[in-house]
Amino acid sequence: MKKFLILAIIALSMLVSADARDIEYNMTINESGTYVLSEDMLVNYGGIRINTSNVVLDGQNHQIICNNSVGTGIYVGAYEYLIENTTIKNLKLKNWSSGIFIESNVKNVTITNCEFEDNEYFLNSGAVEQYFYLNTIHEGQLLFGPEDEDDFIMSSPKLVYNYNGKEYTYRLGNYYEGYTGTEIEDEGVYSNIYEITYEYGEGNSTLYDAYPLVSTSKNYEVLETLYPPLESEKRVLIADIFALDSKSENYVITEAPVTPTTTSSPASGGGGGRSYDSDISDEISSKVIKNFVSSATVIYGNEIDENYANQLRERVQNAEGFTISGNAVIVGGPLANGFAREYNDQFEMPISNDYPGENKGVIQVLKVQDNSGNVVKSYTIIYIAGSDRLGTQAALEYFKTLDELPEGPVMVEWTANGPVLA
Repeated sequence: MKKFLILAIIALSMLVSADARDIEYNMTINESGTYVLSEDMLVNYGGIRINTSNVVLDGQNHQIICNNSVGTGIYVGAYEYLIENTTIKNLKLKNWSSGIFIESNVKNVTITNCEFEDNEYFLNSGAVEQYFYLNTIHEGQLLFGPEDEDDFIMSSPKLVYNYNGKEYTYRLGNYYEGYTGTEIEDEGVYSNIYEITYEYGEGNSTLYDAYPLVSTSKNYEVLETLYPPLESEKRVLIADIFALDSKSENYVITEAPVTPTTTSSPASGGGGGRSYDSDISDEISSKVIKNFVSSATVIYGNEIDENYANQLRERVQNAEGFTISGNAVIVGGPLANGFAREYNDQFEMPISNDYPGENKGVIQVLKVQDNSGNVVKSYTIIYIAGSDRLGTQAALEYFKTLDELPEGPVMVEWTANGPVLA
């Protein structure tokens, strides 16, 4: 169960661990949960240490400031065991030797919507599977990391977000004060890669932010976070796991920096960017619909419905033995598709052999919220099905012509001239 603990500076001395290793930190977090900072912190040497797994530290846009330019603002690590699933967000770290310091035995870290100013090193990290995005980094700060310069990613998982009034599915990097790229993409990033000074041992190297932001994080409204399934225990950089045809271990990762590639398409439809996968049907004209199908698993139940599903994208998924955990498109009715049976009654217009009727199908949208884990996940399911084969075909063909995801059910009928609204 989540814990929501308010950190007031007057109470910090009561929360410090008795362990000698922790006495220089104003607070040590030893229990999993969500911790919310209630006010700014001005400290002498150490800010907050995270000493356990499954912790969310939400600064609520407060500051942790060092008054003598030494020490560490946020320290994540334990000597004797692995720490996993750490999120640090909405926090300003100022005037530290290291704004955030993360040990090498820490796995799955997200640092987002943080601001780093007047630190010697804004980040000192050896973490495995790290996301660092939508942060603001002021000038004059360095990065320190593990000896393998490709050890962690300076950008986001795939996101659904609003920028300048339009919705995109893309990745976002960070905003670097004083940096201006030569070309601006519609998605709100510079097209050229930003090089970051990176030190280790007695030498230095370079890391790359492939998606440097045009403006600060307040101009990007994240609607959904699409985490890729990072299964490898190795520290590897995967440029875009959503573009892979199979699991990451089947690919050779080179040491050279990877320049992100995208699929281009003529500008049409309402909003959206150039972020959809290459196997999406060319018959889908709207970028919004293409972006959604790119972010979703298309699920079928039998061979007929598989043929329909392949009209949306080449990579599709049989419903048998599969678990929905993100955006999905269910193709086919409840008789053939197990997920159609599971979710059928949750839609406004449940499908049966008798409804909506002969040669008729329905396109429906369902927002799902998963509260089973420590992190609440939300995703969208599109249901394309009819009372018979032609009804499903009518709904699918009409879906490909939409500009936006429909707000309510759309009933379609198959005719000699193709699909028409019923």
